[in-house]
Amino acid sequence: MKKAITFLAIICMTTAIFAGGQQGETAAADDGVINLTGMHQMNVTDETAIKNWDIHYPVFQAENPNINIEWEYIADEPYHDKLQAMSVADQLPDLMFLWPAKRTGMVTGSGRIKDLRPWIKGHEDEFAAMAMAPQGVNGEMYELPEQVTVCHVVYTNDRLLDELGLSYPKTMEELLAQQPVIEAAGYIALAMDNGDGWEMQSCFLSTLTERAGGMDWFNKAIVGDGAGFADQEFVDALGVIKTLADANMFSPGINQAGYGEALDAFVREEAVYLIDGGWRTQNLATELTEEQMGYVSLNSFPDIPGQKGQSGSTDAVAGTGFGMNVKLEGAEADAAWEWIWYWAGPVGSKVKQQLGWIPSYKLPAPESLPTIMMKLVDFLGKAPMTPVIDAVMDGEGMGVLHPAIQEMMLGAKTAQQVADEYEAWVAANDTSRK
Repeated sequence: MKKAITFLAIICMTTAIFAGGQQGETAAADDGVINLTGMHQMNVTDETAIKNWDIHYPVFQAENPNINIEWEYIADEPYHDKLQAMSVADQLPDLMFLWPAKRTGMVTGSGRIKDLRPWIKGHEDEFAAMAMAPQGVNGEMYELPEQVTVCHVVYTNDRLLDELGLSYPKTMEELLAQQPVIEAAGYIALAMDNGDGWEMQSCFLSTLTERAGGMDWFNKAIVGDGAGFADQEFVDALGVIKTLADANMFSPGINQAGYGEALDAFVREEAVYLIDGGWRTQNLATELTEEQMGYVSLNSFPDIPGQKGQSGSTDAVAGTGFGMNVKLEGAEADAAWEWIWYWAGPVGSKVKQQLGWIPSYKLPAPESLPTIMMKLVDFLGKAPMTPVIDAVMDGEGMGVLHPAIQEMMLGAKTAQQVADEYEAWVAANDTSRK
């Protein structure tokens, strides 16, 4: 199911800093074509991502023959590592894929990304309110969000639950009690990948943090206002992960699993539950049969012991999108905006919607929306939204938190040790504490 796909745009890939001179100093060619460089966070073995791209970019090229963008495609953490390195070297491309908060905060806060508000002005009401939340300290908008992203969903195979005589648990204790039954039947309880580390933090721990401490405590811990990540609340959130790991409820080899392996297991009906982001409905819409989509439900993790937060909550963030180099001016900046608007505006959003996305641009839901996507719309309408840790805390700190969580799951560290190490880094370095 996950197989490498070769497509024409990959020819444009590079392996080092973009060739062709200083970034942000793009000039029009003699034939009047404006040449830009771009960097996109995309896994070129992900069929859904490639299908999305193969529809979008050729159409953009056909509609804008005077704009040529030379793309580089990098997936997951290597993308963030290179983007930060290029920012430090002041060698950013003309266009780049960005997050609305701290996931790419080192770059967006560097002064090297253009504020898009002059182009967005007058279009604000065309987008979901969450997508228009300010991204900079002075209200700047560094990228135009393509969607509102829910990062935690417990995809549930209700057919397997029925087969095992189980129902969706209301509490974590009920979930733990299901493990012997699920294991005896030869199924995985909680399919999940964590080879890169961000998966456990973004798709699970962030929700557990609000559940354990509540939003008042969470907001205080972020800024260090009488609370912090060494507190019992964060230890309890980490402790949920440790308890589930000790009970062998996660996918075998979870901390070595590349992103997508758990999805494959869930589609093959080898797992009862899949913990992943709302974006996974894009894959499920194409990889599940219509019958399967009928018996897959979307839930939030059940209540945890000593819970202070909201039942049924999920962590979410305004979505990703493209931004431009601050050095771009005039025709080059306008050309870069043409791509940004195409990607997240009405045309690109309609394409995404047809592929099963829920774009941030307001569009009526089509009658043809896949069943699994309609279920996501319903889920979004009911689940309370809470913060994603790597969206509200500096991304560099994830280099401490992610491997520490993996070590905890393997038994090399306690939840308290992980909490203490992360809080020590935050207190000394995170801009939220400055």
